[in-house]
Amino acid sequence: MPHLIDPGEVALRLVAFAACAALMIAGWRRGWRPSLKATLAVALALRVLLLVVAGDFKPYDLHIDFHRAGVNALEHRDPILNAPQTGWNYLPTYALYLATNVFAERHLGVPWMVVSRIGPILFDLGVIVLVGLLASARFRPTARFLYAANPLTVLVSAVHGQMEPLCLLFALGAFVLVLRGRFGDEEPGAPVPALTGRRVLAAGVLIALAISVKTWPALFLPALLIALPTWAYRARLVAAMGAVLALLFVTMPLTVGTPVAKLPEVAGVMIGYHPVVGTFGWTSVVLWAHPVPADRLLHDPLTVALGSAGSLLTLAAIAAAVWWWRRAHPVDLAMVSASAFQVVTASHGVQYLEWAAPFAMARPARRTGLMTVAIGLYAGFGYLVMTMTRNWAAVAPYYYMSSLLVIAAIVAALPWARRVWSPPAAGGPDEGRGEPALAGAAR
Repeated sequence: MPHLIDPGEVALRLVAFAACAALMIAGWRRGWRPSLKATLAVALALRVLLLVVAGDFKPYDLHIDFHRAGVNALEHRDPILNAPQTGWNYLPTYALYLATNVFAERHLGVPWMVVSRIGPILFDLGVIVLVGLLASARFRPTARFLYAANPLTVLVSAVHGQMEPLCLLFALGAFVLVLRGRFGDEEPGAPVPALTGRRVLAAGVLIALAISVKTWPALFLPALLIALPTWAYRARLVAAMGAVLALLFVTMPLTVGTPVAKLPEVAGVMIGYHPVVGTFGWTSVVLWAHPVPADRLLHDPLTVALGSAGSLLTLAAIAAAVWWWRRAHPVDLAMVSASAFQVVTASHGVQYLEWAAPFAMARPARRTGLMTVAIGLYAGFGYLVMTMTRNWAAVAPYYYMSSLLVIAAIVAALPWARRVWSPPAAGGPDEGRGEPALAGAAR
């Protein structure tokens, strides 16, 4: 491989990646059911392994944008007003967390590229627990293990150190509060917690916190609302969510030093933000045929037009998917909403592919395994090989266009046969779960 900096290092990275993939595939084929402690131990070991072998990789957002946001928050400066364009566009929730990382870097001597990945790894361990709570009692141990060993989830937390695990931790917590015990997913004879107004309010708070970290968890709101049995509960969840988001915004002068007069400007930045286009799906093909220099992506008429068209297309696709699966299990609907974004968006990062993963692992469909392998290979090559190539500009367009194969796998893995779901009788089996799609789960 003449274009790689260090073939030996690449081999080490790929061995670590193969360990994750082999464990996931074996668990999938054999329907492994390890204990929660064993699953968390394996998950932690895999994430630490990838952190060690790929620790010298410094993603720009983690190394620059996140560090700057943490410094600004620690020094009581607004992270949006004190960042270059597109550097930070969120409510202060994650910036305040990053401030604790900067404090550890400064006062405890922990390197930034280590301390900034510890949180995402720990958050992902929490997601593993919640994935099990969303799965059926019979499938719970396998679902947890499949998410724990999924190469994509390992890479996003341990290598990229992204915000996704915390978003999912909050979002899945909201789903657990709304769904737990209401869909025949508990062991026969187990106590079933009643859905109460307090649980609905708590779910609204959690989904608000997820959205405050990064806005994309709003994709899960339709599934949460459809899961609730009455309009009164839906209004309560939306009110709690809105109150928390408003509180986080209006208190920014206290939390991160935002000048009160600048709040409208900050709100405009949050609302108007969209990522750079062209690295995934259909836009990668357009930009391959009509290249645009990286420093002009945000200003070139073509990319601006692509971004606008992509935003409208994405909203339409999500709305259509929610309508088509509106009678499905809420976990399936959440997976479909996130997947619809992946299929049509003009703006995408590899870490976005994790959005649907917890829901897909909790309720796998017939081709979920195919999708998981395709996404894992795409993410693994991007994080572990492409980041070491000397001729990135020459190779990158072909890597980006390979995402069309990932999109095809995502479409194939949608729960097409589970668009209409009937709740089982209390204590009875849920025939629509999809676990028999795993070779070992039906034994």
